[in-house]
Amino acid sequence: MSKTNFTLSDYHQRKWFDSRSWQGVLLVAGAVNLNIFTTLNESPLSAADLAKKLALDGRATAVTLEALRETGHVNFSDNQYSLTDSAQLSFGDPKDPEYLGWSVLHSWRLMQRWLTLPEVVKSGKPLPGDRFSETVEGFIRAMDVYAKPTGAEVVDICLNRVPHAAAVLDIGGATGTVSRLLADRKIKVTLFDIPEVIETIKDDLSRDWPSIALEGGDFNESIPSGPFDIVFLGNVTHIYGPEKNQQLFNRVFEQLQPGGFIVVQDYLRGASSSAPIFAINMLVNTASGGTWTKVQYSDWLTNAGFSAPEFLDLKSRDQQLILASK
Repeated sequence: MSKTNFTLSDYHQRKWFDSRSWQGVLLVAGAVNLNIFTTLNESPLSAADLAKKLALDGRATAVTLEALRETGHVNFSDNQYSLTDSAQLSFGDPKDPEYLGWSVLHSWRLMQRWLTLPEVVKSGKPLPGDRFSETVEGFIRAMDVYAKPTGAEVVDICLNRVPHAAAVLDIGGATGTVSRLLADRKIKVTLFDIPEVIETIKDDLSRDWPSIALEGGDFNESIPSGPFDIVFLGNVTHIYGPEKNQQLFNRVFEQLQPGGFIVVQDYLRGASSSAPIFAINMLVNTASGGTWTKVQYSDWLTNAGFSAPEFLDLKSRDQQLILASK
């Protein structure tokens, strides 16, 4: 099976954004939200039977299914609709590692937030709501989809810089995309995230990667005690402004071994073509988040005591790594 063009263009391109099919995102997000894909994954159904099973309007269900057929997500034969191979792979089963429904719902929520841009630009503040309005699980599993293409590349770069690494702290590690890869390399990993995230992932990780230590907390207040050889911050620094990023880098410095590395993955303004657009995403979702420049990262890191940072373009995504040693 292969994924649809929609899926590839929206979730696995190097660029974060793709403006070609906002209608396609909303169509698929609506179908995911209504459980149309998961229901058809169980068995083919007529439009009327699907509407009855999901308590939907019959005419509206038929119109939606025809749109999904035209866009290559469902087949129609003998008066019944069934999933195409690509839709079955991407949207049929939430437990499948290839499932992309979480990401589609995340994009749907982001579109709702972007519609508030005029009010945000007038006031300078995001409207009420937070990044977990699609549920904590939905958010972190969407982040896993975005992180998967870069995970192996990031781990290779980290271990090339610190080949003797024995202990790594993954701050804001979510589902453990990077932590899992490090644990597979026999490295002791501590995954640190807010308690709600840890509660969501603990059963899966404890079962399949029992060597990963899980710790809940707020990195704006404190981080786990080291010493660590590497502290990894994947897509963390765009959530907060300069003051909190400086404080976080100070905390990381204190918990690193001498010669250890801080490794930051994010959209670097001036290097990533996605950075200016992604900054709008932070504007409508956070109080002080954004995308930051080489000068800003250099100042924060050297002020914390680190060496002058190194900046690397990732091959697998339109993002950068910022590396600095203690």
